[in-house]
Amino acid sequence: MKKVLYVVIGLLVLYIILAFVGPKEIIVQRKIAINRPVSVVKKKLGDFQYFHDTWSPWTERDLNMTYSYGGTPGEIGHHYAWSGNDRVGKGEMTLTGYNGDTLLQRLSLGGRGEAKSYFIMEDNNPSTNLTWGMRFNVGFFQRPPMLFVNMDKMLGEDYEKGLIVLKMRLEDEQTAEQPAVKYTINELEWPDVTYVGKKETVLFQNLNGFFSTNFPALSQDLEKNKIEAKSMPTAIFTSYDEKNAKADVVAAIKVEEGKKLKGWDTFKYKKSKVLHVAYYGSYEKSALAHAQIGDYMKAHNMKQGDVLEEYMTSPMQEKDTAKWLTNIYYFVK
Repeated sequence: MKKVLYVVIGLLVLYIILAFVGPKEIIVQRKIAINRPVSVVKKKLGDFQYFHDTWSPWTERDLNMTYSYGGTPGEIGHHYAWSGNDRVGKGEMTLTGYNGDTLLQRLSLGGRGEAKSYFIMEDNNPSTNLTWGMRFNVGFFQRPPMLFVNMDKMLGEDYEKGLIVLKMRLEDEQTAEQPAVKYTINELEWPDVTYVGKKETVLFQNLNGFFSTNFPALSQDLEKNKIEAKSMPTAIFTSYDEKNAKADVVAAIKVEEGKKLKGWDTFKYKKSKVLHVAYYGSYEKSALAHAQIGDYMKAHNMKQGDVLEEYMTSPMQEKDTAKWLTNIYYFVK
């Protein structure tokens, strides 16, 4: 009996020691650049219905959750309450104020404590550098378990996903607000073509890094092996998952048929019909061109295959994004 008591006392002492060394506060935050003015971003962040309906990383985890809103969007006291399954739990968010470039919220976790949520908006006219963060004070006896739980990873992935979707939505809305542009869609007949490159599943937010790493390396290897490049650097999208903010994509360059490059994969396409649009502008604003190609395919009962973007203009040589030419190709049947 004494041994059991000693064990219990020992475990209690160990728990208390861990409580002293455990984290007193947990901070999670992620950043993203959004090509919209601070005034637009600030207005959307202050609207909980827009959050729930448009970019919350948790809404899709329980489409049958109950929820309600109160107060006026953008004003102090505006709040959002929800109750759902085990994946979303129960809680409430309240807009508590603005402090310069920061929007402040109180996050109540349904009896599991409270946290401070915040959005820091750095004006980089005409865009916004946005930080989404959360601070959670950890009670003394809650600290030991936190030594073994990576909250930054658990919540950080959700924050990243939510910010990517917010960026896409706001920038798509900007495109819709602009005067209508009618792109010329050409139907072309392509012969057999061969590309060499590297294929990966990449989060939208990591696409630039994926291309900036692989395009230069691929070009250097082609030159080193005396293989002529038959195209400018080209992104081949074999799938595009907007819901999960990721794509299966190839960083590729066209080569002569039959050519192979050690260390790189080969991608062959048989003779096919393609749709082509010559798009001028920054890469992230090409959504309207893609949308019009999609409408064209529907109107002509075409089935979509892989999508290619050939980047004809080097951003290192041309700083004016309005002059950047991207040839967009859709394989169709």
